Amino acid sequence: MRLRLYLLALILLPNVTLADFAFNDNCIKAYQSIISLKLNEGQAILNAEKKINPNNNIVTLLENYIDFFKVLTTETNASFEYFKNKKATNILKIENDKQKNSPWYLYSLAEINLQSCINRFKYQEYVTGAYELQKAYKLLEENKKKFPDFLPNQKSFALLYGLVGLVPEQYKWAMSTIGLKGNVQEGIEMLERLKNKLPSTPYAHFQTETIFFLSVIQLSVENNPNLFEVVTKNTASIPNTNLLKIYICANVALKYGHGDEAIELLVNRPKSAAYCSFYHLDYMLACAKQYRFDNDAVQYFESYLKNYEGNFNVKDSYLKIAYYYLLKGNIDKYNAYAGLCKVRGQAISERDKSAMLHASETHAPELTLLKARFYFDGGYYKKALDVLTDKKLENIPLLKDKVEFLYRMGTIQQALNNTDQAIIFYTTTIAKGSELTYQYAASSCFRMGNIYEARKQKTKAAEYYAMCLKLKNEEYKNSFESKAKAGLRRVSK
Repeated sequence: MRLRLYLLALILLPNVTLADFAFNDNCIKAYQSIISLKLNEGQAILNAEKKINPNNNIVTLLENYIDFFKVLTTETNASFEYFKNKKATNILKIENDKQKNSPWYLYSLAEINLQSCINRFKYQEYVTGAYELQKAYKLLEENKKKFPDFLPNQKSFALLYGLVGLVPEQYKWAMSTIGLKGNVQEGIEMLERLKNKLPSTPYAHFQTETIFFLSVIQLSVENNPNLFEVVTKNTASIPNTNLLKIYICANVALKYGHGDEAIELLVNRPKSAAYCSFYHLDYMLACAKQYRFDNDAVQYFESYLKNYEGNFNVKDSYLKIAYYYLLKGNIDKYNAYAGLCKVRGQAISERDKSAMLHASETHAPELTLLKARFYFDGGYYKKALDVLTDKKLENIPLLKDKVEFLYRMGTIQQALNNTDQAIIFYTTTIAKGSELTYQYAASSCFRMGNIYEARKQKTKAAEYYAMCLKLKNEEYKNSFESKAKAGLRRVSK
């Protein structure tokens, strides 16, 4: 009701002609709704703003935000194709604007190209995405010369540096041909500085978006074991009614072994019709519950598969359901769902490619290793160790399982701060598993780099980060390349 009254008031206001790029109170309200993932509410406010100020091209920029977040939350081909088609229209609208002396003019063009680049990278359209990055860079450089004190420029520059650094090795040629070089760490540092500066400026409304992209880039490359605490602190001022905040915090919680916290965030997230459908959160909750061995985990995977129409985590969900039944002793259902993993969904993401790799194995996973993996992923390190305590390496018949056992023991010991023990297990994992296509040896190298970096032994850290880059693993290859290169940059300073 309050929203309707607010929109009616906007429409009845005198039709005052404003600047063509007016990030006014109405647009700030729309932006805040959009960044909370209340996309329909944001669009409604923008529709009212159009009636008052039809020439305000900040509306065009914010409508691009809506389309961008629809791709993020639905992950469908239809939303991606719509975004790409609408992008050209939005660019043309802004280029035809007469107010080219506004700092928002070049910024808006750059931002639309950056958002498009993010979506293209998600769908592995790296070459086209690289050229959009170049366009964004040139626009931001020009805007910086004209308006050196325009803070939103810094947000986009930092994101650009981070994106360049995350391009997989096989596509680096596209970056070099257009003269772009990226430093992920520089992007992180720029976003950190901006985060601290924004709240006391007229651009404070960009704080949530800045923290979102900072967290995304940190998750991709950093080796900070306290990242969950860092992100929790960074997002403390953002209310829990912001669904993007829940996604950020739960994502970090899951990846850094805070399963209970992830479950609490996701169970208590806002679920009203005001928010866009974001079924990925059901998938995250299913994973967190499986790591804790909650019996209702499978229901959340099934709900995700029933409602979700996108292209990601489908294979992984089928495989995790298969694992659920395997741990229950139901081998028939395990085989059925492992079979569905192979034929349903698309192997676009590294997670789904990994699921396909494991579903195609002729042997079912070793149960104690699977249990240890889930307990570890949920942050239940003592339980993971207890599962493996009586396991003997010589009693494991398959080389792949031997290597996984060594790797799991290494990760558990590292998580329990027994880093000397972890190094022993990782070293043996690398020796025995470097020829396998699985992630275990590459991850061991990267983790060894982390340990030596924390010990300030930069030469040893660089040795293992470099070794990580040389391995021929197929599983999570792009991720390890990005993380190892970021590690090499850190220790080379």
